Amino acid sequence: MTIKELSVHYDPVNESNTFTNCDIVEGRVILEVTKEIKVNSFFVKFTGDAHVHWTESSSDDSDTSYSDHERYFKFKQYFIQDSSKKGQEEKNTTLIVGETYGQVVKPGSHVFPFRFQLPQVNMPPSFQGSHGWVKYTVEVKLDRSWKMACTKSKELTFVPRNDGTSDHLLQPQTGTKNKKMKFFTSGKTSMTATTDKTGYMQGETIRVFVDADNSLSRDVKLKYSLKQQQTFIAGKSTKNEYSNIVKEVKERIPSGEKTKVPIDLKLPTDLMVTIENCRIIQVQYTLKIYLDVPFASDPEVTLPVVILPVVQQFSPWLGPPNPVPYPPPGPGGLPSAQAEGLYPCLYNPEYTNPPYPGVMSSAAAELYPNAMSSGFLPAPVVPDLYSNQSTQGSSSNMPY
Repeated sequence: MTIKELSVHYDPVNESNTFTNCDIVEGRVILEVTKEIKVNSFFVKFTGDAHVHWTESSSDDSDTSYSDHERYFKFKQYFIQDSSKKGQEEKNTTLIVGETYGQVVKPGSHVFPFRFQLPQVNMPPSFQGSHGWVKYTVEVKLDRSWKMACTKSKELTFVPRNDGTSDHLLQPQTGTKNKKMKFFTSGKTSMTATTDKTGYMQGETIRVFVDADNSLSRDVKLKYSLKQQQTFIAGKSTKNEYSNIVKEVKERIPSGEKTKVPIDLKLPTDLMVTIENCRIIQVQYTLKIYLDVPFASDPEVTLPVVILPVVQQFSPWLGPPNPVPYPPPGPGGLPSAQAEGLYPCLYNPEYTNPPYPGVMSSAAAELYPNAMSSGFLPAPVVPDLYSNQSTQGSSSNMPY
């Protein structure tokens, strides 16, 4: 076997091994060959995509498939580029400029460093559902004449930056329900439920205050649930999936009694965050507080809940994000003085002079002591394509 190893690795930036807006994704491709090979093209690309697909059966036993796709970015860095295509642009792709290598790769193990920066745009978190996904993937592809292309990929986990909640997410929510019963029981009930706020981080506790008045001739039970709804969208068609995150019985409220009941609902630390910024996938939550009345419809209060990612610590070489898009480069492709002042996340000196100034990190050197570094350290560039690109169809038709 000529190609003994082709693999891609990236360096974690925090203990949870997650990435957020403006983080630098730095890593290396390992290529080990047993004999000299000639390469047409060899590149690593970094993509952010969402995709949905499902099939429905109709009454005539025919199947109809629905799918859609949304792309957030595609960056590509060539190690070896086809000489006939050098200098050419690629549609919907931001090319990361850097040194390239000759078409011939000598026998041995070679290390090809790469570096990308996640754009500062509104992107959904990584997600995997029954009918769709959001993925952020680093993939390497090596192409040779008269040979099948070799590809390897690795997904990373993206979590949108949460620097604090918006004012509306800090506001309490209140709902009231009054109901009069005629069948199997008589009288009326009233219930008011108030949450301490609207947005909660993963692992937080939802605090609910319930004021209930049971004027019925029967006892009732106070219950509550947190329901997740996943919505997959392809054109005008939608597919919904529901699941109960929490479903609990609080306590019995005797006939003729008024009571005030606090509810503490502890959220799972790995609960999927709310997704409302994706055109084809949504994840939403509803809190329901209700009185279980025997042999009658239950009075209930429903309130929306927004699940937020845990606040991340900034990477040491990055500052807070800016709520404005990246600027165009100045003359000669260099950042202007104004850009350097407005966009410290992009032009921070530790990005242009990274904390790992060598061509191979110490961790990589320990893992691959016999590897021959190819001596490539890409220069930072100003990405110029951050608009969403949407295509329909299956992921197998996605362009490189």
